[in-house]
Amino acid sequence: MSIKKLLTVLSLSITLVACVSQVSKLNSDKLNTDVRSANGVKLIPTKNSDASEFLNFAESYANLPIDMQKQELANTNQALALNPNDLLHRMKLVMIYGLPSSSLLDTPKAQNLLQQILQENILVNTQLAYAHVLFDYLIAVNKVNKGNKDDQKRADMLQQKNEALQQKLESAQQKLDELKNIEKSMGERDPAPHK
Repeated sequence: MSIKKLLTVLSLSITLVACVSQVSKLNSDKLNTDVRSANGVKLIPTKNSDASEFLNFAESYANLPIDMQKQELANTNQALALNPNDLLHRMKLVMIYGLPSSSLLDTPKAQNLLQQILQENILVNTQLAYAHVLFDYLIAVNKVNKGNKDDQKRADMLQQKNEALQQKLESAQQKLDELKNIEKSMGERDPAPHK
């Protein structure tokens, strides 16, 4: 699967999640907003128990210049230093490292961060759907990148073998030329046949 296809699938999935979030929002207002992780630590839920804040951040972050993206990373890390359980900022960090428009792209790191969130089972409604779509995207990108690295290693190895064979060929050609020169000089030394 090419990166363009993956990006198309991600875009369509995000659009689907946004549509579903509007329907889920009506139901989410009725749910208890206290969310606890598996270890019992109370987590601060996002204002809405849907993925709209994640989607809004993804859209605004994609349009930021590089220096503003770096500033957003610094702000997010600062907020997480004050409250490491803040779900919105944890998801922002995942998106900073995982969105294709990010200048700070580090998909393995994003995958690990998102996997931790998913394992804590703290996402609700469309947040979970969005997280799963993003997680699938990160896995696919990491698989493609690993395949590209493996292909590059094979190409480098073939290039090295090709260079070694080229050197052997040049050496053999040089020896052949030397033998031809020796044969030629020996032919010039031979006395002419007597009549």
